[in-house]
Amino acid sequence: MAASERPETPKDGGGYGRGGEVVKKKGVAAADRLRRRILSEWRGVYVPPDLSGYERRIGDLVARVVQRSGVGDRLAHEEIAAEWEKMVGPFLAAQSRPTALRRGVLEVSVVQSAVRYELERQWKRDVLKRLKETFGENRIRDVRFIPG
Repeated sequence: MAASERPETPKDGGGYGRGGEVVKKKGVAAADRLRRRILSEWRGVYVPPDLSGYERRIGDLVARVVQRSGVGDRLAHEEIAAEWEKMVGPFLAAQSRPTALRRGVLEVSVVQSAVRYELERQWKRDVLKRLKETFGENRIRDVRFIPG
């Protein structure tokens, strides 16, 4: 193909080399690196790359890390443990303590099996209702009493 017969630019967006062969354009990243290198040589000062595309808000990052690590459940567990005596009264609080909150299920460790039986049969609905009212429906779905 003679130089007069070829279109001004090839269809694929490239250019023409010395021998008339089609040369594809370099990627944007390569062109940007070349531009930075030429400017830094001309100015005599290093021009760092633009990293603004990688910036994230620290609040978004912290929220994601807290959610993935389960710290939110541990913080909720600490709040529940602080309020436990008000929820169940002094006698039951002396016999039991909240030990963990996992996926909305509060595990309560109970010292005596008779007290565990009473909590399971008579107090569970009432305790769960109070916990949901105080800490929200989404935070606590169920209470499980375990020996301990």
